[in-house]
Amino acid sequence: MSVASRNVAGATRGSHGFRGSHGDGDPAAAGRKRATGRRGIRIGPVGIRFRPRAVLVALVLLASWTAVGAIGMFTGTLDFPHERVWATLLGEGSRIENLVLLDGRLARVALGALVGLLLGISGALTQTLTRNPIASPDILGVTAGAGLFAVVVVAHPAALSEVGIPARVGLPTAAVVGAAATTGLILALSWRAGFDGFRLVLVGLGVNATAIAGTSWLLTRATLEEAAIAQRWLTGSLDGAEPADLWIAAPFAVLGMVACVRQASSLHAIRLGRELAAGLGARPPVVEASALAVAVVLAAAATAVAGPIGFVAFVAPQAAMRLFGTAGPPPLAAGLTGALLVTAADLTAQRLPVEVPVGVVTAVIGAPALLLLLARYARRLSG
Repeated sequence: MSVASRNVAGATRGSHGFRGSHGDGDPAAAGRKRATGRRGIRIGPVGIRFRPRAVLVALVLLASWTAVGAIGMFTGTLDFPHERVWATLLGEGSRIENLVLLDGRLARVALGALVGLLLGISGALTQTLTRNPIASPDILGVTAGAGLFAVVVVAHPAALSEVGIPARVGLPTAAVVGAAATTGLILALSWRAGFDGFRLVLVGLGVNATAIAGTSWLLTRATLEEAAIAQRWLTGSLDGAEPADLWIAAPFAVLGMVACVRQASSLHAIRLGRELAAGLGARPPVVEASALAVAVVLAAAATAVAGPIGFVAFVAPQAAMRLFGTAGPPPLAAGLTGALLVTAADLTAQRLPVEVPVGVVTAVIGAPALLLLLARYARRLSG
């Protein structure tokens, strides 16, 4: 078996937990699929193949998220009887119960899941494109760029009112523009006739440091109140989550999931390298550009509603890859893992003796994971 054949076989064996493919109607291919013992369904041009391990892990993650979400709904500073929580969820709550349980706890749990989903998918896409486990949006500086532009809006709210833009619309818009501008700068500085994962990470780290420095300078120029608001937002927090935030994040979550299903086969081929992917029928420039655009938009949307929650986009894809037993970061599985990670981290942040922003908890989890990964790569290079 040739090297290329072994690569293809290995990558196919470790495919996404949810894999899309175009129908071919080939009886031989159908026979090969039956020979693998895997089951699947086909909806139009998209086929989804199930692996027992992926299904089992996905069910465990969903059950875990449901348990964490239930704890978040049924417990809190104000104590409500369980029957009143159920009645409120069924639309029979009083005004106070609706305010605390639906607009407060339920919105926070749901927003945490959506933000984790967005960051997980975004991180898996960037790590797949660069074939580098460190290349997540928060490490490369994409979220730092979004935060820089958002702090400009927070520190100068009068600029929005002068042009007639509400702050709730201006902040997400600034985050998306900042993420796009930062990504464009990173690509312009690192592009040398194609992507190079190592060069991209080095440039991204430099841009990340520059964006953080710019944010710090803006904070020194802001008033004490504006700096306090901006600093809390920059830490990444779900405190103050509102149902309106769900309407901002939900469409992007749907966009990300649909894009991942549609591009599953192409992303799978990209992991093997641009030349081999082109030989397999994929169009690397188109796949890379579209997947990168999706990753940037998802990271910007998550940052816009909750601030730059660090390390989720880095940890979730790597954890999902190991849990699901795949050869690379599986985007949808990474999104599911990210949803559980952010929801559990936010619940932990609320239950500490002194409540802290969720970004502090994810940093405590993610920083050792980053150091461990760097140490493993250093040992591999030296060995």
